[in-house]
Amino acid sequence: MSRNYLLMLLFISCSMHAMAQDYYYYYKGEKMPLTLNESKVCVSISKDNKDVSERIRANVQVQDMIKDEDLFDIFIILRSDFEQLSSRDFWEEDAKSVIITSSYLTEDNVEVFATPYLNVRLKKDEDIDLLTSYAEKYKLRIVGNSPLIPLLYALYVTPESDKSPMECANEMFESGDFAASVPDLASYGEADIQGVTTGTDTESSGIYDLQGRRVMGPPTKGLYIQNGKKVIVK
Repeated sequence: MSRNYLLMLLFISCSMHAMAQDYYYYYKGEKMPLTLNESKVCVSISKDNKDVSERIRANVQVQDMIKDEDLFDIFIILRSDFEQLSSRDFWEEDAKSVIITSSYLTEDNVEVFATPYLNVRLKKDEDIDLLTSYAEKYKLRIVGNSPLIPLLYALYVTPESDKSPMECANEMFESGDFAASVPDLASYGEADIQGVTTGTDTESSGIYDLQGRRVMGPPTKGLYIQNGKKVIVK
């Protein structure tokens, strides 16, 4: 076997490994790999832009919806429908107020969806200025902090953001400046996915676990946060 052939195999192997690591998030400091699900995308529109939401509903078949009671209408649509949508005459203007995020598959082949949100935990109270500087750098908006976990803050990307919520969360964690930084990933079904909310009913938004992750389905036994108050599920 020639040296050049061996080098080519090594290059291909390294390239495939690098591609496999393109999508991931951190859970308790561990890198959790993901695979891009190219068949679907999430389209998020501010609730202030009802006309844009109505046009999307009128022009594509919405596969499902992640209900966010606070800021966004979040639609899950087929990528093929999105490609058709982006070719419409009105899209150039509507795109200025739309956030596009991706669908992924976990190692267990469970489908998860990235919302515009990410959650960041500070190391100390004084780091709020550091969080603000990162928000300015990535063009993020700070929603606020958890009522039960003062150092945990929720942020979201804007249409002006150059990076996805996952990229922002990963880079902020990898900086070493924060105790934790995770994208908000929603999934359906009963799979046990580390660091990812799970459920079957998308109407259950507004309920959070103690790590600030949104519960997308009926919560199991435990302590949760709903409307800023402690809720015990027995």
